Order: sequence, then structure tokens, then C-alpha cells
Amino acid sequence: MADQKISAMPNAATLTGAELVPLVQSGANVKTTLDTLRKYDANYGAFSSSTTQTGSLSSGTAMTFTSTDIADGITLASGSQLTVPSTGIYNLQFSAQLKNIGNTQDDATIWFRINGVDVPLSATQITVPARKSAGIFGYAVASWNIYLSMTAGQYAQIIWLPTSTNITLEALPASLSPAYPSIPSVIATMSQVG
Repeated sequence: MADQKISAMPNAATLTGAELVPLVQSGANVKTTLDTLRKYDANYGAFSSSTTQTGSLSSGTAMTFTSTDIADGITLASGSQLTVPSTGIYNLQFSAQLKNIGNTQDDATIWFRINGVDVPLSATQITVPARKSAGIFGYAVASWNIYLSMTAGQYAQIIWLPTSTNITLEALPASLSPAYPSIPSVIATMSQVG
């Protein structure tokens, strides 16, 4: 194939993924397919929990998931370990519904771990309002994201530490009237971004 400007090339037909792409790897010319490139940088997963969770007051507890909602590459192990298949930068996002049944406001601290080791500068404390009256509890939603540099086979966890047993991560069933879907205690998404 003769060298020519990209602007002079015709438009490609619909791609199948089997097209060959030239690369330079360790100084040598090699080829790969579009499908292989997509798999390298398209790892993702979405996870949720349909159960109410309690945490330890003396050490961090990993938030757990009961469902893999959608995934390609990233897997769930041991209920809490979001495991990556390749080395790269990953964006981990979550939201957790915290409930307080106590008469005073209480706090929970949330942070991240990689392979059981706390990620420095990743903790945030959230205050959960007190119960307002019988049957009207205090709620807060913790929600943020972090970029994590991970190697193939490592896992990330979301850790939480409440200051009172009155604080839980609450899941609620769907409602029929008025209708709305069930509420998970935790939702997390993770995707490779580099």
C-alpha cells in the first residue's frame, strides 16, 4: 500500500472488529485487530447490593454487592472485590444510601482500598441526620469517584466505618403504589480510562 495523506483516503465501511491495525511494540512492527484494542481499554463493570448492610465500629468494613449488573472484563470476587483484568487507570464511582435510626446525628467515614491496602488521601466523612420521629429516619447519600492506578489481577474495595450501630447502608424493596423500582444499598461502576 502506497503512502498517502489520511485526508485523501476513502471512508471506511462499517467496522467488524476483525480489521488489522499496525503497531510498534518493543521496537518491532506488529499487528493486532480492532477487537483486541477495544478489549484492552474497555474494561468496565456495574455492581449493586439488594441487602441492608451493617458495619463494624472498630475497623473498616468492605461494602458488598449482591449483583453484577453489567460487566466486560471487571469481575466481582468475594462479594466486595472489584477485580481488574489489565494494568491501567480505573475510575471507580459509587453511591451508598446511609440510614440513621438514632435520635442524634452520626457520622460514617468512607474510603478505598487496593488489594487490602488503604488508598492514601481517599477518605471522606459524611454526617447522617438524626431520626425525625417514629418511622421517619435520617438519610444521607454518599456519592463520589476516584481514579485508581491498578495492575492486572488487583482488586479495589469501598470501605466504610460508622460511628454508631444506628447507621446502616439500607436497601429497600420496590414500591407498587406509587410505583418505583427497588433501592439498592450500594451502587458502584468501574471503568478503565487509561
